Amino acid sequence: MKNIVSTLFFALSLMLSLNAKSQSLDRFPLLRERIIQAKLREIKVSLKMDQETFEQFRPVYLKYEREVSRIDLRKMAGLMKINTDSLSADQADQLIVDQLVCARRLINIREKYYKEFKTVIKPQQIIKLYQTEGNIRKKVMAELKKRQINR
Repeated sequence: MKNIVSTLFFALSLMLSLNAKSQSLDRFPLLRERIIQAKLREIKVSLKMDQETFEQFRPVYLKYEREVSRIDLRKMAGLMKINTDSLSADQADQLIVDQLVCARRLINIREKYYKEFKTVIKPQQIIKLYQTEGNIRKKVMAELKKRQINR
């Protein structure tokens, strides 16, 4: 388990360090694949899936992950970190609109895939899936902060 988390941290931190604003994950397909495989291993363990269920879940999750990865989630997080005093009204308005567009896209994707996930796993497991994804993001961000401090 610790090995899975370590691999995931390494892969995601590498991805985030390489993913500058002008760059796209599509430029790093092997890295992206390693990250997705690490996430899938973590999800399989967390949701306590047997191999048969996992084999049905995997293609659905991969489609879901592909769609979610097209959303620039930095826009959603950026709203909370911005110095509002440095913005004009138009800039603030645009930030809010961008954040709402991203949030709406994420909600639409989750609604679409909820129906598909439900054909493979239980609703309780879907909640656990979202919790696991959130925990993975938190772990990665904590690891990135730790690495920045140690520079």
